[in-house]
Amino acid sequence: METNNIFSFRRLVLLCKQSLILNRKMIVIALTGFVGVLMIAMFFFQAMSEFKNWQNRDSEVVFVSLFITLGILYSGLSFPAFRSKEKTMAYLMLPATSSEKFVFEILTRIIVFILLIPFIFWVVANIEGALVHNFVPELINYKFSFVETHTIKSAPLENEAWITFAIAQGILFVFIAPFTGASHFSKSPLLKTLFTLTMIVAGYFIFIYLTFKGLSLNEFDADKNHILFITNKNNALIAFAIAATILNLCLITIAYFRLKEKEA
Repeated sequence: METNNIFSFRRLVLLCKQSLILNRKMIVIALTGFVGVLMIAMFFFQAMSEFKNWQNRDSEVVFVSLFITLGILYSGLSFPAFRSKEKTMAYLMLPATSSEKFVFEILTRIIVFILLIPFIFWVVANIEGALVHNFVPELINYKFSFVETHTIKSAPLENEAWITFAIAQGILFVFIAPFTGASHFSKSPLLKTLFTLTMIVAGYFIFIYLTFKGLSLNEFDADKNHILFITNKNNALIAFAIAATILNLCLITIAYFRLKEKEA
């Protein structure tokens, strides 16, 4: 199969099929293990609440914890061929363009995870709840719904659209940062990515602390002394959402050009 620099959905589909065939056993084992661990975890947490005080929001807390933790671990395993020189050479020789390989990694490591894991959790949580309810009638609130938690509100939130957008960008950053680290580091990419992010954040706060100390800004009032266009909490929220979006786009760009660099 000849390749060119033009993106081809046909080659992308073939790349996905090839990966599915080669990794089908691992995928089945991973999904089975996730289902088993999820059922045990749900039963354990329900037992801790004596099966009586369990609510839909408690299930959502379990989901968010697993979703974020597994998302970081899974996206940190992106570009698995880059862990050794032999696999890297074989991966780079695949009959697909760099853009097709990059889209494939984003699809399998981020998009599919975001779409599949909530559905699996919803199915498993409801099956587990129904099974436990048959043996332990005290578990009354065993039906889980993502919609229920977000529809019960005392009043509509101000700037709800921006809040949702900011949360979405924050969640994407949790996946994109390990994804970019996996494209850059060959050995122990997740640990090195977490260490790098920790150093950056620590350096940022140290810089702010020294700036405030050096300029004697201890009595600085953010409500009275505005920073650029940030005059209230709404502007701060919008600024955070825009900054998170730019950061995510920059990380995605870095990951893509890192792949292009390896192919050069």
